[in-house]
Amino acid sequence: MKLSVDIHEIKSIKDFHIELPIESGLYAITGQNAAGKSTIVACAATVFFNMQMNEYFGKSVVNGGSITFEMDGAVRKWEYNNGWKKSTDNGKMWLKGYYEGSVIFGNRFRDTNYATLRKMEHINQKDLVSAPEFIRKNLGYILHNNENYYEKLYKLPKETASRDYHFNSEPYYYERIGKRVGQIYMSTGENLLVSVLHSLNLRIESRADLNVPCFLFLDEIELALHPSSLSRLVEFLKKLASEYNLAVYFSTHSIELIKDIEPDKIFFIERHSDDTIEIINPCYPSYATRILYDHSGYDYIILVEDDLAKEIISRLLRKYRLLNNKLVHVLPCGGWTNVLKLANDVIESRLVSKPSSFIIILDRDIEVQAQQYLTVNQKKFNVPLNYLPIESLEKYLRKILFENVNHKAFRLLNDYIFHKTSLTEILDTYKNSSKANSDKNGKELWKLIDMELKNRNFSRHQLIDMIVEHIEQNEIQTIEKLKIFLENNLQ
Repeated sequence: MKLSVDIHEIKSIKDFHIELPIESGLYAITGQNAAGKSTIVACAATVFFNMQMNEYFGKSVVNGGSITFEMDGAVRKWEYNNGWKKSTDNGKMWLKGYYEGSVIFGNRFRDTNYATLRKMEHINQKDLVSAPEFIRKNLGYILHNNENYYEKLYKLPKETASRDYHFNSEPYYYERIGKRVGQIYMSTGENLLVSVLHSLNLRIESRADLNVPCFLFLDEIELALHPSSLSRLVEFLKKLASEYNLAVYFSTHSIELIKDIEPDKIFFIERHSDDTIEIINPCYPSYATRILYDHSGYDYIILVEDDLAKEIISRLLRKYRLLNNKLVHVLPCGGWTNVLKLANDVIESRLVSKPSSFIIILDRDIEVQAQQYLTVNQKKFNVPLNYLPIESLEKYLRKILFENVNHKAFRLLNDYIFHKTSLTEILDTYKNSSKANSDKNGKELWKLIDMELKNRNFSRHQLIDMIVEHIEQNEIQTIEKLKIFLENNLQ
C-alpha cells in the first residue's frame, strides 16, 4: 500500500505527484540543492501533523494551492484560499507519524534563543530526573559506539520545564567528571541528536497498535554528525523501523545515509530548467549523489545498469581471477541513460581524486539506443563500452517466464522459491491482468514476483543469484565474449 501525495502551487513546486510506500524500512528523498526536497517532506507530513502551515510555507503559496492525499480509497486535502483549511476529509486514513524539520522548523531548535538557553545553567539539580534508557544508550551508541558513554544523562520533565522555567521543550544534561553539562554547552551533534531521540522516544511510546502505518519524516538529520555516527544512525533506524513498523524517510544529500539503501527506496528529485520536477525511482546511490569520492583508490570502476549486471560482472571477475593485483569496483547506476550521464559527469568533472580507468557495460537490448544517444548528444567517451548477454532483470524474467518460457529456469525458481504461491499462479494472475500486453519492460510482472518474495522472506539478491547461475549455464558463448572483453581492458 502507498500514500499518494499531490502538491500544487506550494513554494517552488507547481505540480508534483509522488507515491510513498508505507511498508517499514528506510527510504531516501534526495536531489540537488533547491530541488524541493524539504518542501516535499514538509507537505507530506501534513497528512498527520497539524503544523502551523502559514509559518512553514509563508507567503509563497497562492490561492488555490493545495496538498492532496489518497490512501486505500480515503482522501484528505488541504487547500489555501487566503488561509489554510482542510477542504476534503473522506474516509478513514489510519496513519501515525513524526516530522523533524530542518534548521528553521526542527524540534532540535525549539529553545535556541540565547536568553532561554542561558537559563538552563541555573536549573536546580533536584528538578532533574534520569533520562529514558532509550535516549541514553542510543545517544552513546550513535555518537561514540558506546551505549554507556553517557552514564549519567538527565532531563528536566515537561511539566517542570514549562511551569517553573518557561521552556517549550525538555532540556537534557549529562554529568562527566563531576561536572554537569547542559544542552547549551553540548557539542552541536549532541545537542541536535538528543532532541531527535527525545521525539522518537515519544512517538515509539505512543505506538499502541503496531499495525497502524507510521511515517517518520527526517529532514537533513545528518547536520553536525560525523560520517561514522551517520553509519550507526542508519543501523539504529533500520532496527527501529523493523521493531516498530516504521517507514522512515530521509531528505538528505549524505552518501553515508543512502549508500546502503535499496535502489527502489531512493527517490531522486530532478528539477529541470522549466521548473518541472521528475522523480527517478528506483535510483542507485551512485547516481543520486553524483559523486564517487568514497570509491577513490580503485584502479578500475565498471559502470553498469543494475544489481543483476553487477552480479554477473562480479562473478566473472572472481571466476576467472581478473582481480589479481588490481582494485576493481562494479557500480550499478540504474538505467542506461543514468550510466552514460554519470560517466560524462565523472570524466568531465574529474570527480574521482585518483586517476581511475572506467569501463561501461550496458544491457544488450539497448545497444542501438545507446549508440544513437551518444551520437545525438555528441558524447565521445574514451572509455571501453560493451553489452551484457541479457536485458534488465525485469525484462529477462518476463522473457523466460512469460514470452518464451524456459522450462529449466521456470522449474529452478518454482521449486526453490515459490512454494506457497506457485509461479504458475503468479503468471496466471499476470496473464489475466489488463497490463500484461503493454508491460514490455516487465515491471508489472516484477511487482507480483517481488510481492511473493517478500511474503516468503526471500530477497531480490537471492533471486538474482539463481538467475545468474542459469545465465552462466545457458549463455555460454556471450559470457565468453564478455570475459575476453574484461581480460583485455583490465590490464
